[in-house]
Amino acid sequence: MALSSTSIIKVIVVTDDLERTVNGYRTLFGTGNPPADDGEHKQVRTPFTVYNGKPITDTPMKVESVFSDNFWFEVIEPLGDNDPWAAWLKEHGTSIYSVCLLSNGPLENDEAVMEAAGYRSIFKQEKGYEAYEYFDTAKDLGVLVEVKEHY
Repeated sequence: MALSSTSIIKVIVVTDDLERTVNGYRTLFGTGNPPADDGEHKQVRTPFTVYNGKPITDTPMKVESVFSDNFWFEVIEPLGDNDPWAAWLKEHGTSIYSVCLLSNGPLENDEAVMEAAGYRSIFKQEKGYEAYEYFDTAKDLGVLVEVKEHY
């Protein structure tokens, strides 16, 4: 069984210097245009954030996006130490952290596919209007895979 979609919508880069990394990407790609918003979001689920199976409440960071023609780079500088981005930065330095695939939904179906393939969930956030989840694919793929569902 395969994931519901293989459409890459963003690449996440983790850095210890947001300005330097964003400037580097903008030099190469320009600023581009953000993807069109598909309308008003309606809250349909209760928000939560889970890291390594435990609820967390704070993920301090600086974030900026650099847009290309068909996806965007989300550049994250972690400011805390209890989240997946800080852990990645500590181990790998400034680097590509994940590729994000837009799920055809529901996210739970893709979650089952990833689990069956042997990839555990390390982070899941439900925002009420969207949910996303990171899977530990780094040993096999060199990066994490994020699956995102918009409602």
